[in-house]
Amino acid sequence: MTDPGLHVGSNADRTSTVRLSGEVAASGIAAVRAAFESAGGSGPLIVDLTDVTYLDAAAVDLLLEVAADRGLDLILGPGCAVFPVVRLSGLDRVATLR
Repeated sequence: MTDPGLHVGSNADRTSTVRLSGEVAASGIAAVRAAFESAGGSGPLIVDLTDVTYLDAAAVDLLLEVAADRGLDLILGPGCAVFPVVRLSGLDRVATLR
């Protein structure tokens, strides 16, 4: 497994978007958690999973934690490889899907 790609950006509406790419797994979860914690802004955290190829249980648990603590909007582009994981894990019931 490789570490995921990370990009944190601020939006005009005072929210933050974290764009992830590659494999998001336990081996790189500390970096993802740090990116989520550094993302300021008001309202739910926006996480773009469009370019993510793999989500393991540690990544799902982190996303569920963010949804409970802060609120979560997930961006899933067309043909998103991890959409089935989002559905099976229940993330689609606790996050807003875009």
